[in-house]
Amino acid sequence: MCAHCLREDEPMESGYKLSFRQLQLCLSDCRKLESIGWVHFTGGEPTLWREKNLYLVDLLLEISKAGFTPGFTSNGSFFVDYSRCHDFFVKYVNSSTMPLRVYFSIDTFHRNFNPEKGRALCLDNVMKCKQELPPAKASQLDISVIVTISKDFKSLLPDEMIRYYESLGIAFGFVPLFPVGRAKSFSHLCPDLSSDDPKDLGAYQNFHQNKIKKKRNKTKGRHRADFINLIGDVYYFANPWRKIGQLGNLPETIIRAYSSQTEGLC
Repeated sequence: MCAHCLREDEPMESGYKLSFRQLQLCLSDCRKLESIGWVHFTGGEPTLWREKNLYLVDLLLEISKAGFTPGFTSNGSFFVDYSRCHDFFVKYVNSSTMPLRVYFSIDTFHRNFNPEKGRALCLDNVMKCKQELPPAKASQLDISVIVTISKDFKSLLPDEMIRYYESLGIAFGFVPLFPVGRAKSFSHLCPDLSSDDPKDLGAYQNFHQNKIKKKRNKTKGRHRADFINLIGDVYYFANPWRKIGQLGNLPETIIRAYSSQTEGLC
């Protein structure tokens, strides 16, 4: 588990793993929620998922067959082997016409990039794979990087690295280190988002200011996407965590609410 992982504060038991049957029931529930368009896997590391002869790519294909856009967040360790990377994405694009949203967590906490060269092998392999695919297939792969930023300026990625991968079409998102889960041990490095003092925000200052500007420029009346989290057989809203229903038995209040909002995520 990553040193700054927030999952320890979530309502899941150690060793929890989603089953293929649970995913199928979840997709059945999602069909009742008209605004749900995206089903996403987070950590632990989703590429470690196995069930008999099924792997993560099979879960993603099951989601796409149900008419939803699949996605996952990974530390990229699975994709440092090019043959595995190639086989994974080729299997997906050859079996689906739906886009696939892939988020790589690349930062100084994961230590999964070369700071001297300003390169990440997992990103290099994915982009090499995209270049070898026909354009229509390559366009299905939507690749982004999530960077966790602390107050420490050493937590920033090299500017040249960001520019290089952005030139290849990879989008970057920057999130603050939050004092939740294992990251509580790094509380002294967590940016204080309630403050405008550069000392309290540290390396995250510019990203925080940009977020504030974007919020002010948003069209009035718009909603951000709401997340429904499935853990085991229970659906939750997060922050704070609260139960909203059982797998296969969503309450009518939730069904009605998600038939009238902007795109949500499960």
